[in-house]
Amino acid sequence: MVESRAPDTQGGPPGLEQSLRPTILVVDDDSMIRTLVRECLAELRPEMVLEAGSGMAAQAFLSDHAIDIVITDVLMPEMDGRTLMRWAKEHCPRPLWIVLSGLETFDAAIDALQLGAFDFLTKPFEIRRLQVSVRNAMDQIELKRDRERLYVQLEHSNLMLAEKVHQLEGLCHMLEDQAEVIHGDLERAEVIQRALLPKAPPKLEGWCLDTLYRAGNNVGGDVYDVVALDDRYVALVIADAAGHGVAAAMLSVLFKHHLKMWDDEAGTPMAPKAVLAALNTELFADLSSPGLFITAAYALLDTRTGYLRLASAGHPPGIWTRPNGEVKQLERSGPALGLETNPRYRETSVDLEVGDRLLLYTDGVLEGGDSAPTHDDLGAALKSGGSDRASILNELYAAATRDANVDRDDITMILLERCEGISHYDDAQPVRSHEPIVPTNQLKVQQGSTNGIGYLSISGSGTWMRSQAFYDAALEMLNKYDVLTIDLGACEHLDSTFLGTVHEIVMARPEAVRLQRVQPSIRSLFEELSMQGVLAHTSITTTPLPEEMRPVTRAGDEFEQQRRVLRAHEVLASLSDENREQFALVVDSLREELGVEAR
Repeated sequence: MVESRAPDTQGGPPGLEQSLRPTILVVDDDSMIRTLVRECLAELRPEMVLEAGSGMAAQAFLSDHAIDIVITDVLMPEMDGRTLMRWAKEHCPRPLWIVLSGLETFDAAIDALQLGAFDFLTKPFEIRRLQVSVRNAMDQIELKRDRERLYVQLEHSNLMLAEKVHQLEGLCHMLEDQAEVIHGDLERAEVIQRALLPKAPPKLEGWCLDTLYRAGNNVGGDVYDVVALDDRYVALVIADAAGHGVAAAMLSVLFKHHLKMWDDEAGTPMAPKAVLAALNTELFADLSSPGLFITAAYALLDTRTGYLRLASAGHPPGIWTRPNGEVKQLERSGPALGLETNPRYRETSVDLEVGDRLLLYTDGVLEGGDSAPTHDDLGAALKSGGSDRASILNELYAAATRDANVDRDDITMILLERCEGISHYDDAQPVRSHEPIVPTNQLKVQQGSTNGIGYLSISGSGTWMRSQAFYDAALEMLNKYDVLTIDLGACEHLDSTFLGTVHEIVMARPEAVRLQRVQPSIRSLFEELSMQGVLAHTSITTTPLPEEMRPVTRAGDEFEQQRRVLRAHEVLASLSDENREQFALVVDSLREELGVEAR
C-alpha cells in the first residue's frame, strides 16, 4: 500500500475550485500501472492518492478513508474489480468508480457499468483520456456538493433571488463546458457499438445477402448479424432497441451479449422461438425500468433446401416476394423482448425457391416522414427493383429519410435472395452533425371532431410513455361527445400498458366507444390477452376522420406514468387466469414501488 499527499499549494488547472480536493484510490496488481496513474493525477492536484495492489487491500482503504474516486482494474487475483464494486456498493457507496480493462475483458467492463461505474477506459489508456475522465468525476462530485449546499442555503437563509439565479447560471456554464467532452464520449461509444456489427458476409453458395445500416446519430439502437452456424444452416438476426442514443445503444449491447444461437448439448442450431425466449429471460432480468424493450426478428435458414423458420418479437413484418409477383408479410409472433416474464413465441416457416427474396428491416424505414415507404411500397420495390439489390436498399433508404428530421430513427435492412452472385454489407459511417438534438416521439396521437362525434387516431407504436396522455384525451372527449371513435389504421404496435389503457377506456363507457380500421397484428394482441370487451366494440365499417386533426401533446409526470403502467396491467391481469400469471410480477413490483395496496 502506498499513500501520497499533494502539496498544499494554491492554483491548479483552470476551472477547478480549491474547495474540491478529492481523495483518490488506485487499485491495480501491476505497480507500474499504479505509478503511471498516480503521475497522471498529479496535474489535477488531488488531496491524496492512495494505492492498493489488490481488492483485499482496497477494502481496507475504503473502510478507513473517505474516498471520492476509485480507479480500478477489472481483472486482479484474489478479488477482481467487479467483486470489489459489489462489496463497496453495500459497505461504502460514496466513491465514483472508473474501471480499467483490456479489450479482451469488454464483457467484464459492461458488467462494471451495470454495477454503476462512472466510466471505463481500455488498456493501454491515454493519459489525457484518464485526466478527462477523472476531471468529469470531480465535476460530478462538485455538482453534487453544490446541490447539497444550495439546499441548505435555501432552507436556512434568505438568499436574494439574484444570488440564486447567479448560482444556477454558474452550474449551467459548467454543463456547457462539459458538452465537448460528452460529444467525444459519444464518438467513442459509436466505435464500441459498431464493433458489434458483422465485418463481412458469409460465403453462401446459391444465396446472396445485401445489408444497409445507418445509425440516426453517433450511436443507435439497431443491431444485426448474419452467422453461418455450420456448412448448412445460417442465422439472420435484426433488432431495434427502444429509444435513441446511448441508452438504446447499451440495450443493443446487452442484446448481442445475451444472444445464443447454438444448442451445445444437442449439437444443433437453436430454434428461432427458443432463441427469442432465452433472450427475453435474460433481458427481462436486466431491464428493470418501464419502457425498456427490444424488438427483434430471428430467422434460421437451411441453405440446402431453402427452408426458413422465422420468429419475431414485436418486430415489423418481414416481406417475402416471389418471381411471379406474389408478396406476403411474415407477421410478428410474440411481444417485444424485456416486457413480459414468460411470453410465447411462434414460428413462421417458408420455402424459399430460386428468385425468392426476403427483406428484414427496422421500423426507421417506415417512420421517416410523409415520403417514407409503406409495407406495400417495400413489396413493390423488391418485385420491380431488378437484380441490383444494393440499389433497392439505397432507394428505400432515400425515401425513408427524405422528410426525416435531424433526430431520425436508426435504419437497418437485410435483403436475402436465393440466387448466385456477390453478397455485400453497407455499414457506412454516419454523417456528423453539430445541430442540437431535438427529442421526438415515434407515436402520433391526434384528436378531432365532426358531426358531434369525437375521434382519436393512433399511428406508429403506442408505448407506456404516451399512454397517460392518450387516456386523458379519451376521457376528455367522452365528456364532450356521445360517441368516441378510435382509429387504428396507422397503428403498428401497442405495448401492454397501451393495450390495458385501451381496454379501460372502452369499458369506461362501452356504449359510446368504437374502434375502427384495426390491423390484424393489433387484433391478434386483443385476442391473445382475452380483451373480449374491446373486440366486441371493433367496427367493420369505417367513417372518415375529420379534416382537421390536432396532436395530443399533454405528457404526464413520472408518477402519473408509473400509476398508468400499474393500472393498465391490473386491468389486463383481471381478464384471465393466464394474464394474471403473466403480469403478476409487473403488478406486484409496481405496487411495492408506488406503495399501492392491492385492489
